[in-house]
Amino acid sequence: MDESRSHLERLYEEFAKFERTMEELRFLKLVAHDLKSFRKMIRLRKYD
Repeated sequence: MDESRSHLERLYEEFAKFERTMEELRFLKLVAHDLKSFRKMIRLRKYD
């Protein structure tokens, strides 16, 4: 019983770690999108 509980706890820890990693990836994706937008904006402002 104790061994199965430790397996479950480890599984929950892995899922939590995976969730944090996915949040970081979403954040990085948003940052990359913002940087692309800024690059486009800088190019457009140069010709204004």
